[in-house]
Amino acid sequence: MARHLLYLQIAASRAPSALGVMDEEGLHPLVLRSGAEQLYLVVPVDTAEADHLLTLLKPVLGAEDWMALDTPAWTFPDDDAEEKEEPTPAEELEQALFRSSKLSGGFVFLVLASTTIAFAGMVRDDAVLVLASMIIAPLMSPIMALGFGLLWRDKRMLSQAGATALAGAGAAWLSAWLLARLFTTFIQINPGGQLLARSAPNLFDLVLALVTGAVAAYSFIRGQGQTLVGVMVAIALLPPLVASGVFSAISWPGPATGALYLSLVNAVALLFTAAVGYAVRFRLSLGRLWSLLLLLVLLALLLWWSSHAGYWTVHPS
Repeated sequence: MARHLLYLQIAASRAPSALGVMDEEGLHPLVLRSGAEQLYLVVPVDTAEADHLLTLLKPVLGAEDWMALDTPAWTFPDDDAEEKEEPTPAEELEQALFRSSKLSGGFVFLVLASTTIAFAGMVRDDAVLVLASMIIAPLMSPIMALGFGLLWRDKRMLSQAGATALAGAGAAWLSAWLLARLFTTFIQINPGGQLLARSAPNLFDLVLALVTGAVAAYSFIRGQGQTLVGVMVAIALLPPLVASGVFSAISWPGPATGALYLSLVNAVALLFTAAVGYAVRFRLSLGRLWSLLLLLVLLALLLWWSSHAGYWTVHPS
């Protein structure tokens, strides 16, 4: 809070009026010099008090009296203000991830829009359209927030990011299914390369998801390149969900299940390497790394189950 010094020279006959004004305002002037005819005062005031006091004293002063206000002399901390510590890099990242992982109308709209474009690209077997849909797909933030929440055991982050990720995945799958059902009333959908490539978990997509998770964590930590990395994350997640919805709508249960396995494997792989990236950056203790083991076991189980069920391939179809 800025403080000023208000200097006042006033005739002794008018001094009681000026002192009365100050007393009513709860101000206590210091007498620098007192004479039979003149009185010299100095009053410590803050900025708001200075403007108010100048207004009140003007009618009291005579033509030979004067006032002068210096520039801010010193500052005092606000008595009621609590000392605020600067957030750590981990806290700043947590706040950014929490904000970006909220479920909103904009998030749902972008999921539906990107799903529609991806559906068109996959049905037409147009890789450019599929890639274009990834640019607006908003799936990276909730996945990255989930990885962070698992490491920090942040229930608030986990519940919010988990709900957003599930809502996004569900909206993508359901809208792809509805679009396919609608289109099959007019035309027959013959799955091409873009759909068949997402019909089962494969080594190529697994490696892509593992690398993408690490790069996504790095981009969030550095605050750079998130748009491009978001495209990579969306490539690993959205097309398999769309493919599963389309295959389900045209009654291809095998590829529909395989595509769903692919999306689950990619999601867990993304979470695992993202969590590894956070753990390395913030040098977490071993006690916090149980979630990495949990994700690794879950990934291994998914790979074993998909392979046992006959859905695993080394290369995409």
